[in-house]
Amino acid sequence: MPDLVYYDKAERSFFRKTRGNAIVKLVREQYLRSDIPCMAEHCPASPPCQRFLDNTNNLKHEGLLSADADHYVIPDMSIVMRYLEILEQEEITGIILSQTIITSLQQHDKTRTYRKLRQIINDTRRNSVVFYNEVFGETRVPRLAGETAVERDWRALCRMAEWYGNHLGKPIVLLSEVFGADCQDGLVCVRTMKQYIDQYWGGHALLQNLAQVLAEAVLEEDQERIRVVSSNGKKSDPAVSGYTEYKPMEELEAGIKSSRYFSGTLRCRSGTRDHAYVNGGQKLEKDILIVGAENINRAVHGDLVVVELLSENNWTTASSTIAYGGGSTEDEYEETRLTRHANATQPTGRVIGVMNRNWRSYVATIQEDTPSTASFHLAIPLDSVIPKIRIRHHDVKLIQNQRIVVRIDSWPTSSQYPNGHYVRSLGPIHQLNTEVSAILVEHGISVSQASQGFSEALLKEMPEDSPTSPWKPEKTEIARRRDLRSLTVFSIDPPNCQDIDDALSIRDLDNGRIELGVHIADVSYYVKENSLTDLEARSRGTTVYLADRRFDMLPSVLSERVCSLRGNEDRYAVSVLWTLDSKSFKVLDTWFGRTLIRSSCEMEYEQAQQLLDGKPVATNLSASLSRKLRPSVEKLATVLRFMRLQRLAKGALELESSEVKFKIGDNNSITDIIPKDGLEIHGLVAEAMIMANAYVGKRIYDGFKDAAILRRHPQPNSGQFEMLVKAAQSKGFPVDFSSNRALALSLENIVKNSKADPEIARLMKTMATVAMNEAGYISSGHYAVDQYFHYGLALDFYTHFTSPIRRYADVVAHRQLLMCVEDSVALADCQSKSTGMIQDGKVNEICDHLNLKSRESKFAQRDSTELFQKIRENGFFVFIPRDPFFSRINMDNRLFLYPCNLETLDMMRNIYPTARSMCPFPQAFLSMQQRFHIP
Repeated sequence: MPDLVYYDKAERSFFRKTRGNAIVKLVREQYLRSDIPCMAEHCPASPPCQRFLDNTNNLKHEGLLSADADHYVIPDMSIVMRYLEILEQEEITGIILSQTIITSLQQHDKTRTYRKLRQIINDTRRNSVVFYNEVFGETRVPRLAGETAVERDWRALCRMAEWYGNHLGKPIVLLSEVFGADCQDGLVCVRTMKQYIDQYWGGHALLQNLAQVLAEAVLEEDQERIRVVSSNGKKSDPAVSGYTEYKPMEELEAGIKSSRYFSGTLRCRSGTRDHAYVNGGQKLEKDILIVGAENINRAVHGDLVVVELLSENNWTTASSTIAYGGGSTEDEYEETRLTRHANATQPTGRVIGVMNRNWRSYVATIQEDTPSTASFHLAIPLDSVIPKIRIRHHDVKLIQNQRIVVRIDSWPTSSQYPNGHYVRSLGPIHQLNTEVSAILVEHGISVSQASQGFSEALLKEMPEDSPTSPWKPEKTEIARRRDLRSLTVFSIDPPNCQDIDDALSIRDLDNGRIELGVHIADVSYYVKENSLTDLEARSRGTTVYLADRRFDMLPSVLSERVCSLRGNEDRYAVSVLWTLDSKSFKVLDTWFGRTLIRSSCEMEYEQAQQLLDGKPVATNLSASLSRKLRPSVEKLATVLRFMRLQRLAKGALELESSEVKFKIGDNNSITDIIPKDGLEIHGLVAEAMIMANAYVGKRIYDGFKDAAILRRHPQPNSGQFEMLVKAAQSKGFPVDFSSNRALALSLENIVKNSKADPEIARLMKTMATVAMNEAGYISSGHYAVDQYFHYGLALDFYTHFTSPIRRYADVVAHRQLLMCVEDSVALADCQSKSTGMIQDGKVNEICDHLNLKSRESKFAQRDSTELFQKIRENGFFVFIPRDPFFSRINMDNRLFLYPCNLETLDMMRNIYPTARSMCPFPQAFLSMQQRFHIP
């Protein structure tokens, strides 16, 4: 990298309006430089002008313009403001975002647009970059006398495009809806968005459709501006429903700073968007209720809003209706918390500004009574807290009775509903694939993952494994690894498992010792940091498991073959080996490192349980293999039972799972819903994985105290246990939740004293599970050590290490662990490429992303389960003993009750006869009748 070279000092001036509405001229000094890099992989300069160079002067694949691209794109302000959604599509790559556009967005307070553009640039799969043309001597363009700022900015983009064309020798496409062909020269051409899509993406239906509908939306906005401004400058169309214009940003910021206004995320009550609230913060220590469309004032659930309090004589109480809209656990807790204080008067306010919109893609259906000849149609979102969206479509008959994807564009005060546009159709409603696609869209599962596709460039990174050339371990790699192929290693998984992450081993050593081993697929060996495979896996975050299908994080050649620890196949692994005292089971030594294993058997849970129960031969296992595996399974159980008891003694919680499995018949029909059996072997395998995760968590923290990826589970607050306490008290059981140990003892007492009615204990454990906070990934540098604690598992340090095939967090943990133990391959990878795996900021950024992906994956799985159960929202909740989850019973009177809220039992008694006749699970009502004396 050459030394910085400064050219002549330049000035940049612009005008800004003050809070007092005065216009002032601001002047900024700028120093022009000669060392701004082009950010292209194939930079022709020698040496390349990139900043991202490793020690060997080889380019690092991280956010550079791809050498394989046949052109690059430079958008102007008109494209950014009108067609941002097209730029966001994964197919559009090679975008060069100019400093000119960034500066213009900042000057015009377009922070939301700027953040979306930064997301595109930060997604290294998009091979898009920022170029600082305003401080580069060869692309700096001063403003001419009499020239408007817009005209100068266009000349700046033209100059930048010409420089890129000359520097890289590749076509540059300047995108603009305002300026024409005056800039076209040599390798530079100017196109409107429609012309660009027609030329380069003629066969792409989604992009073609987006270009059309966004163009129509722009036309509609232009017509709206003409319509709302009359000849005398006054608005001709009044605001509807009491909507008012938002206050200027400067006034909002000043009001928040002076505590006159309050800022927070708007959350709408489940089932209705006319009742919302914003957290009042430390000053108010109460939620601010926002009641009615006129007070919500065009804000949408999830928006970051600014609220002004109404006078105290307008303060009111929250609605006491309990509803369930299928939101997050946090939303459900907030719903319950609001209901508990339903009788208390609370501050009430109105939205006077929006700091950041949370608009996304919404799944919707066209309102049935919409006239087919109308120009605009109302789309009703699947999410009940989102308002109807007004869209335009040339032939509404084509999308009636379809699940469609729509997006919001604007919401003027003159419109009762937000204006949006149609994106695409998912298919006819009530069809399985359509409803599954709707779940994926609602939970932000990427198009690439939903289609289960991987790019051709990514697949070129995969190891070869074909029938004619099967994968084999390399001799040099065998020599570097600890060879454990002589051990009896085995995996224990559900039936037909293809992506086998983990395997176990146990054996007697000399001197009265035992060696316990957990062996995990060595995914990080194949997935190098910042490779295309790594970037795609990081973006997906996790494999998404639905009731009848899964959407993989990694290509199948890795997830099902080369990485999967298949039986009787040599495989690379990362192992944790503990040396234990054979009598006390005390851990004497721990070894971490890369190994080579050969699994003796892919056991199923039921087979392992049969061996543990003393059955001579497990189902579908040979007699010789059963004899070989039984001693290991029995010894493993002995050790892990002890480890589990030790952890429980420290306060670990045994909570109830609500997982079910489906029997799928022909035509994807459900033949039965079966709760997953709680075999002892399930808990023992889980204990081995917990032990490995805990030891790895401590080891990577010791190695990287400021950047270790850990799994944190914060302690719940007292309000989250209120329903559990009331339910337990109704049966005469006290609940102490002062610590995880106290809660564990309370649940243990309920189990001991409910042997005559074990469903009560299951119910209480399930309610305790619902009360828990969500666990999440953290970078250790962002929290104090005493906040690392995992409440549910009663562990000081914990991470995710044991499932790298399906979780990206585990891949990060593997890389950190191998650097800690100075693995030669891991260290070589770090030396050849600068790593972000030990940088607190980078790890924290990854953690935030993975927490979001993990949460959305969990919700998608839950919604998929409910889809297959075919249970609708309008009903009340019951606990079904056969199926250990809360379920909703369809009721015409739309009565909403929370599960086990004992204050509502009188109401349940009144509707019991009707509900029982409609309930598909009569045993649920029989159980409720016996427990709670329903006549």
